[in-house]
Order: sequence, then structure tokens, then C-alpha cells
Amino acid sequence: MPTPLNILQEYWGYPAFRPQQEDIIESVLAGRDTMALLPTGGGKSICFQVPGMVLPGLTIVISPLIALMRDQVAHLNSRHIPAAYINSSLRRRDIDRKLQNAMDGRYKFLYLAPERLATDMFRARLPQMEVSLLAVDEAHCISQWGYDFRPAYLKIGELRETLPQVPAIALTATAPPRVQEDIQDKLELRDPAIFRKSFRRDNLSYRVISSERVPDRILQFLQDTPGSGIIYARTRKRTQALADLLQRHGESAAAYHGGMSATDRNHVQQQWIANKIRVITATNAFGMGIDKPDVRFVLHYNLPSDLESYYQEAGRAGRDGKAASAVAFDHPQDLHELERWVEEKYPSWEVFRKHYEIIANAYRLANTGVPERSFPFDPAEVGKRFQVHPLKLYNSVRIMDQRGLLSLQDGPDDYGYVRVAVRPADVLAYKDRFPDHAPLIDFLLRSLGGEVYREWMRFSPVVWARQLEWEVEVLERRLKQLAAREIIRYKAPRGEPTVRFLRPRQRLHPQLLNWSQYEFLGRQGKFRLEMLRRYAETPARMCRSRMLEKYFGEERADECGICDHCREKAAGKLTVGRIAEIRSAILRGVQADPAEIRDLLAGIEVGTARQRLEVLRDMLDRGELEKVGGLQVREGKNAPRN
Repeated sequence: MPTPLNILQEYWGYPAFRPQQEDIIESVLAGRDTMALLPTGGGKSICFQVPGMVLPGLTIVISPLIALMRDQVAHLNSRHIPAAYINSSLRRRDIDRKLQNAMDGRYKFLYLAPERLATDMFRARLPQMEVSLLAVDEAHCISQWGYDFRPAYLKIGELRETLPQVPAIALTATAPPRVQEDIQDKLELRDPAIFRKSFRRDNLSYRVISSERVPDRILQFLQDTPGSGIIYARTRKRTQALADLLQRHGESAAAYHGGMSATDRNHVQQQWIANKIRVITATNAFGMGIDKPDVRFVLHYNLPSDLESYYQEAGRAGRDGKAASAVAFDHPQDLHELERWVEEKYPSWEVFRKHYEIIANAYRLANTGVPERSFPFDPAEVGKRFQVHPLKLYNSVRIMDQRGLLSLQDGPDDYGYVRVAVRPADVLAYKDRFPDHAPLIDFLLRSLGGEVYREWMRFSPVVWARQLEWEVEVLERRLKQLAAREIIRYKAPRGEPTVRFLRPRQRLHPQLLNWSQYEFLGRQGKFRLEMLRRYAETPARMCRSRMLEKYFGEERADECGICDHCREKAAGKLTVGRIAEIRSAILRGVQADPAEIRDLLAGIEVGTARQRLEVLRDMLDRGELEKVGGLQVREGKNAPRN
């Protein structure tokens, strides 16, 4: 039997395991329940994929993100490892075929969205599968104390009862102590081996910069900092505006967000990975599962809503172990917007019920039966028709998705649809006449089988292009050529989110959806936002790394030495001479007109941020400065006169 190291080298091409990976794998192979807490970039997938290759049967992987499971299955298939995924984006016929293949032993890995665990189709076939391992990715989703709770994850406990002898491995990058306990309890882990890697990133320098002029500070940062990086922003509009700004200033930059087509997103991503684009400006939809070790910086134009998200996103910098920066910009309106966003994310029962009726009316959902097809979902368009706020409507639809009322395909549909429009004999004749098109036709028929002559079949252009070793644009051009010659019918991937109803129209009541749970989640969201607020304070109360580590339950006495707090601390005490320099610089900044406090302090190069703030406070106390409207200062009555 091959060893884990043999498997790693043969299929992944890595010479050795990263720290702790081998110990985790040995625990799994020994048949022991295992929990692995590895920071972003720690190589979690290897910890279940390698033992899954060593064990004789099937590994079932529970994953919450459709895009991530697609990507991991594509990577496994590219290494000639048989794998498939099942989620709400697939038709019933495709799900049935994949479950049958799993029963027949044709896969080593079957990725499942948690919602699929409760379906009759899966439950009926599970006993006939030879399951050797259960892997629960993003395991924090099982805990209502966590930042990304998914109620469907609670069904995993029932799966464990069906497979009592099958070991389980739970993996996550971010889990505070209460969430770690909840994972063990809800997954019914039996005497688990627990592996924790320190949350300390010795090469990653955390900074928070308070400024009214964030775009200017970003441009300055890029001038001073070499290498490639990511700039996260909260909205699609902002990511595009940032990319345009950087391009106007001569930077190689491109935007990435869910409003782009799959082709465009894939192109931008590949250009950035190949270092043909230096900076990618993105919403938080970008980065999960992407392996680019040489990212030198991650900037947050907008803060995310919690420290878990911030740590994961910032942790995409410096995975190669070399020096990297994680910089968050804190401007006055940002936290106010986050407070409003948290309020909107957890609507009242009355608002939610109203939104459900709007969605049911918009798509003419009946009291009996559900439509077979998916519908394009544009929150702005539906909101305008029914005179409701689109973001609030979208958040309600997300809850409907989580409670199993419908399936929300969040972001554009990355799949195309194809159907052969002529008889097999005509296909053969066409291949003889146009032999340069034969490879694509043969690949299409081999991939989709004879059903493609009778009905529309779904496929991923990105996966096909990778398997054919073509650019996605080339594949789409050739498919359109076949369609133009009426050999096939082809529908390109759509550019908008979709919804598909899972239940007939319901008469909703709070108990049906366990609404008290959502009220609890709302309180948790406010708590996590308060923790983020404390982290974002400038100057920092303590070492930034220690603040993050403490939040995740890791107590360390030593400081990182490279964050903004540690650097200011190392700059020394506030001497009389330095006080005089800072004081003079502040007075020069307010001589003509009142000045914004943040911009005034940021524009002074003398001393540290903490020292500049301390001197300004002292000048206010002495009356040398006075506040104007709370955010500005001007010369006070006791200001020294020449």
C-alpha cells in the first residue's frame, strides 16, 4: 500500500508535507476522529485528500461553498483523481447519475453541499456506498456561535449515526474557543485528536490606518511597496472604481466581483496568478481556494464585519513565508455602514414574511408543486417592482435559502448549456467535412454522452477549457461556431444570480423557521462587530497579532514586533524635543484653516501615530487647539503667537 508521502509526491508533486499535515493524516488513517485548526494557507485540503487516496473506499466531503467545491473537484480531476460534487445547482437527473456512480465505486471523493444530506435521494443510496472517511470542511459553519452558521450543517450529526464506524475529520481556519467546543459536540467527535497551529504569522505585519483619503493612501502604499496584492472592498461598484483609479495612475490592476461573467473572472484571476496583473481589487467572493504564495500585501479599503473574515482575507498575504503586509483602512463612515449592514442582515419576522410573499408573487409560486427550472434573480429589479430595499430583500432570500425554502445561486451561473441539434450521422458527416472541429465534438460527446442528442446538458466552460488545454475564450468561440452552423444549440453562462424553489408556497410562522435562532444570530453579529471595532482602534491597545490570537483562544505573552503597535512601541518614549517638533507641525497644519484631525495627523512625519495623537490631545487640553464640529481642529485661544 502506498504511503501518504508517496501519494503526496505522485499526485501533488510536493516533496514533503507542511508542518502538522503528516500528524493529522496519520491520526485519520488510524481511524481516530480528528479536528484540525489550520490558518488560511495551512493546507487543509491535503489533510483529507491524501488519506482519502490511501483508504480503500469513498471520502464524503461536506463543503458550504459551491465555487470552492467546484474548484477542488476540478483540481482533483486534473490530477487524474476521480471526484464529483453534488449541490443545488445540479438537475435531479445529474444528481441521480452521480449518486449511482458513487454507489458503483467510480469516485474517490464526493463533495456534498450540507443541504443534500437531508434529501431522500441521498439517504436511500448512502447505505450502498463504501464510505471510508467523512471530511467536514469549514466546520465552524455548524456552530451558531460562529460567524457563518449554516443550519444544514446540523444534519451531519445524523450522517454520523448512519456511519458509526467511519472516522470524521473537521477542518477550519477560524474558530474561537466556544466554536471549537460546539464543533466537537455537534459533530459528535469521539475523543478527537485536536491539532492547532498557532495563529501567529511571523512574517505578516498588521496595520490599521485611519484616514479620510483612503484612495490617496492606497496609491502612496503601492508606490512604496513592491510585489502583487489584493485590495478588498465591500461593493462591486467600489472594486471597479478602485481598479479604474489605479489604472489611471499607471498601476496594473483589474477588478473581480460576482457581477462579472465566469469567463472574465477566470481571465482576471489567471492573469493575476501569473503576475501579469499586479493588483486585483475584489469583493470577498475572491480568494477562497486560490493558491498564490507570493502575495505581498492585502489591503482592506472597507473592513469586513468580523475578525474571522478579516483574518482569513488578510492571511492570503505572505504564504511563501516572506515579509508581507495586511493593512486595514478605517475611515469614519465605515463602521457606521457595518452597523447598518448587520441590522439589515437579520430582518424582523414581519419584514422577512413580507419579503417571502414578494418573492413568491414575483415568480408566481403555487401552493402545490415547484417549478423545475431556475429563475434569474436581480434584487434591484425585484425591489423596484415591489418597492422594497434590494439589500434587505437579498438578505431575506439568503435566509430562505438557509431554511430550505429555495436555493439561491449567489453570483453568476458559471455553467453553459448545450444540445446536439442534428442526427449522429450528420455529426459524422460534419466532422469529415470540418476535421478541425472534430476534437471539440468528440470531447463534447465523450463528456456528456448520448443524452446530449435528446436534451439540454449542463457543463462548466472553465473545466472544459482546462481539460482541453484551451483558453476559455477559444472554447466559447468554437462552441458559437458550431451553434451558428446549427450542429449544436448553445446557451452561454448567465450573468446574474438565480433562485430555484424547493418547496411550494408556504404559510410561514416563526416556529417553522426556528426564528428565535436568527434573533440569537443577530446578537452574535453585533458582538463580533464590537470585537472588530476594538481591533480597528488607532492607536492599537496592544500588539495586533496578540489581539487576533486572543480572540481565537490563543494566549501568547510575546509580541509580534512588526505590527503598527509594536513598531510605535519600539520607536521609544516621547521626548521633550519630539513633543516640540510634533507641536510645531500641528500648528503649521492649522494656521490657515481648520483641519480634519485624521488627515492632519496622517500628514505629519514626525513621531509615531500614538505620539502625534497624544500631543494633539495635550494641545486640546491646554487650549492651544479647539475642536470644530467634532472632526476638525483649529487654533485655540492659548495658541502661541509669533
